[in-house]
Amino acid sequence: MFVEEYKVTVGDINYGGHMGNERALVAFHQGRIAWLNSMGYSELNIGEGIGIIQRESKVEYLKEAFMGDILSVRIADVILKRSSFRIKYEIKNQRDEVIIIGDTLMIAFDSQRKKIVSLPKEFREKVERSIENNMD
Repeated sequence: MFVEEYKVTVGDINYGGHMGNERALVAFHQGRIAWLNSMGYSELNIGEGIGIIQRESKVEYLKEAFMGDILSVRIADVILKRSSFRIKYEIKNQRDEVIIIGDTLMIAFDSQRKKIVSLPKEFREKVERSIENNMD
């Protein structure tokens, strides 16, 4: 659906000499921001002044990543609900090996009213088109 590059830097490395477990969420976040930007959105505004907040995340670590690795963070799928969407991620290393998979549940949130709201219609339509185009 969408791919963003993520380079493993010294700040990503833990005491074990590989990418720290928490850095997967940073890579997911970077991929999500780039994907939203590619559609003209941000986490602060997915249309109609509505932002998104992360409600949950899941990460499965399959292989290690090391300093200097160039990773591909792929938005593999998006599952839309009334006021939320689940993004499924797949991270591959430069050898095209899947090293991390996971997902995040994002909630549409009106920060002015401090309330969960429905996904904006235009956002929903753009994401649905993106999903359909990926299936072709």
